[in-house]
Amino acid sequence: MDIELETNCVSCIVTEDMLEKSIGCGDTETYAVGMMVTLMERAAKQLADRHIPDGFTTIGVMLNTTHVAPTVCGKEVTATATLLEKSEGQFYFEIIASDDRGVIGEATHQRIAVPLEKFTQKAKRRGGVQ
Repeated sequence: MDIELETNCVSCIVTEDMLEKSIGCGDTETYAVGMMVTLMERAAKQLADRHIPDGFTTIGVMLNTTHVAPTVCGKEVTATATLLEKSEGQFYFEIIASDDRGVIGEATHQRIAVPLEKFTQKAKRRGGVQ
């Protein structure tokens, strides 16, 4: 019996401010890996949000990614997150990023659910803010 896995897709159009050269992480005028990672995390977070109670959020705790093909300004990039496993507030994903020419990157990603207010207060204390 096949199990249908839950997925979520998010897309963006690559703009100049998303290019390696623009954000200072490279010399090319291609979509930066950091921007691809952001899109991947957004797809996973939206999917995880469907499974957490009010007052909680999820935070990314692990991401293992490859960026295998360049994308230029003006192209649409889509990240598709697939929820592979959820257990006790932990979520595990496979994420594929692609453009109209095919796969540009792949990732495995883990997120954990945390109480939003408690996490916010912890972050403020860590930053020296009361």
